[in-house]
Amino acid sequence: MAGCGSGAGSAPAPTPSGAETPTSETTSAYPPRTGPAKSLDVSDQCSLVKPDQATSLGADQPQEPSQSSGKTGCDHLKGEAGGGFMVFVSADKSETMHKFADARTNVQVIDIGGYPAAQIGDDTSCLLSVDVSDQGQLFFNTLVSDGQSVPCDLTKRFAEVALQNLPNA
Repeated sequence: MAGCGSGAGSAPAPTPSGAETPTSETTSAYPPRTGPAKSLDVSDQCSLVKPDQATSLGADQPQEPSQSSGKTGCDHLKGEAGGGFMVFVSADKSETMHKFADARTNVQVIDIGGYPAAQIGDDTSCLLSVDVSDQGQLFFNTLVSDGQSVPCDLTKRFAEVALQNLPNA
């Protein structure tokens, strides 16, 4: 008999085209990118944050092309070694934000101007990966030794500027 049974044998009604079927995709754990995809083809990594912009964010040393975690980028510095901050910025094709986040623990997912970002930070450092492209990430590695700057807050401010300067795909 058809009725409103509440027996243990009741099964949920099937969903159209398996819409609620769980998947093993990790991308569903992250919010979608709502900003336009960005191009990671940047000839000068130091152009991601221009000198006057870096100065307005507190940097007081010349920009320096450098490498961090195997990525080519640019250092933005405040103070002499051991007494300020260093923010490394890279338009990086070696991994996406999703791969960055999946490979680490204690990741906090935030939004920066319509772009999901994964950050890991403490009192003296911050790693940040911004989802700007299916081909890679906008990557930041910040070290702070001045005792005044909050590493991930500083990194987010640099990311906001770099997002404006990174061309759309």
